[in-house]
Amino acid sequence: MEKYLKEQYDIFEDKKYLTKEEDLERYFLDNGPEYFDCGQGFYQNEAILLVKVGDKFYDVTIEAEIASAKQDSGDRLYWVDNITNVSYEERDKPLPKELEDIQYNLSLTESQKTRLESFMKENFIEIK
Repeated sequence: MEKYLKEQYDIFEDKKYLTKEEDLERYFLDNGPEYFDCGQGFYQNEAILLVKVGDKFYDVTIEAEIASAKQDSGDRLYWVDNITNVSYEERDKPLPKELEDIQYNLSLTESQKTRLESFMKENFIEIK
């Protein structure tokens, strides 16, 4: 996969199990729960992913039934109980996003500098 696709887009690819378009529905019915953000006091019942299969790209929408349980204290705990629907649509290959050169002057401690550089590296922000 080209460098810009990895750095500028959150593209999912599984070369072992997603080899053709027909694999998409079964794959996300089986593995869908891991793509949802659920926990104590929050949940999502729909996840939208950009997926690469071979040389093609798809917008995949996964819908879920959410279950919850009351906690002794605090908010309810939510989790994905069941994947109810997987739909997908082929799309054009994403184009590189336009980049803008920005310059900042910062006064940082050594630990702040280390944390900032770590954040930038994790998010593919290039330091020139």
